[in-house]
Amino acid sequence: MEKIRISPLQFFSLVLLFELGTALVVNLGLEAKKDEWLAILIGLAIGLMLYAVYTRLYLWYPNMLPTAFFRILLGRYLGTLLGIAYMVFFLNKASRDLMDGGLLVGSFMLRETPLFIINLLMIITVAYTLHKGLEVLARTALIFMVIVIAIGILSLLLMGFAKIIDLNRLMPVMGNGIMPLLQAVPQKNYQFPFAEVIAFSMLLPFLNNPKKGVKAGYFALIFAGVILSLTVATIISVLGVELAERSMFPLLATIGKATISDFIQRPDIFVVMTLIVGVYFKMSIFSYAAVIGISDVFNIPYRKLIFPVALIILYTTTLLARSTSEYLVEGGKMLYLVDPLFYIVLPVIVLVAAIIHKLVSRSGGPGAGGGGTIGAGAGLGTDSVAMGTGAGAGSDRGSGAAGGASTGVKAGSGIGCEVTGVGAGAGDGGSS
Repeated sequence: MEKIRISPLQFFSLVLLFELGTALVVNLGLEAKKDEWLAILIGLAIGLMLYAVYTRLYLWYPNMLPTAFFRILLGRYLGTLLGIAYMVFFLNKASRDLMDGGLLVGSFMLRETPLFIINLLMIITVAYTLHKGLEVLARTALIFMVIVIAIGILSLLLMGFAKIIDLNRLMPVMGNGIMPLLQAVPQKNYQFPFAEVIAFSMLLPFLNNPKKGVKAGYFALIFAGVILSLTVATIISVLGVELAERSMFPLLATIGKATISDFIQRPDIFVVMTLIVGVYFKMSIFSYAAVIGISDVFNIPYRKLIFPVALIILYTTTLLARSTSEYLVEGGKMLYLVDPLFYIVLPVIVLVAAIIHKLVSRSGGPGAGGGGTIGAGAGLGTDSVAMGTGAGAGSDRGSGAAGGASTGVKAGSGIGCEVTGVGAGAGDGGSS
């Protein structure tokens, strides 16, 4: 695994920009109509619970990538297969984010430029950054986070001065009851973008302070959820529900209305730049998660994989859809049919497997040479031992007549074999 470390603050900035990413670009959908801002907050609560599942697995296996502890919990073959499935999933997400960014730039800035060329330039930038390493990406995120927040505050003030915000469009709150909210949250709001934070399970092992880093992730999710809720409320109060539903990029349509006489015209160009930054970081994190996972599964240096993976992502964008409308429909189907499997079902299965693994380890812990308690006993041990004869000592020492453990393992009398969890004999065990 790459020997790098990122700070909790850098992790906060990465999560924040990742969550805002494409969520600010594309139309989130208004299944809850004018109460969509409230549905986002409910989706945030579910997203925090899913993040708790992902981080619990990380805290139990703090120095291992998910692709590594999958093999421990599910077996070599099933764990490897699950790891590959997640890598394919991350690659697909990266390609869709690349497509979102290309459509945004092509619609508002480079209208005459082929979409493939725009995507090519963006993926080259991402590949170059990843080649420099995760630390470079994290430091860059810290800088751009300040810029994005500043532009967001400035845009909100500009809309206030332009007097285009009509809060009456948000009233009455839950005028149609609670059912629209309950229908909207399972369909989309918890998955996009909050459950996508599962990509950070591949970055968590690089934290220099695990506990503070996990807390920083919680704060980033909450902050991003509040920003998204405020953004959707602003869009509805400016455009209204009907116009917001029809617009492909509703935030840009909203900012475009914030003109003050002849003094300020077309402020949406600054927002476009901000949105490109968000897409860039989201695509980078999905790409990095895929690359580092493939590197772990197939034992290939990750820098050798960056450009081949970038080409795969670029090529995938040409296969996504033949038109923008078809592309959006396919994305909606993935949210309902595919994403819940990777966001909820598989992580919960792995969590249950981890709990069972811990219970079994504790129940079979004490054994030869001590398996967690001080004293003499006989039975099964939980640490690896090596076959041999004669006296020997490890990090936790035990005394016996014959049968020694190799360096770093528990020793006792008897015979051991080179299999984890097997050891027989009797002796005074050291504490583990």
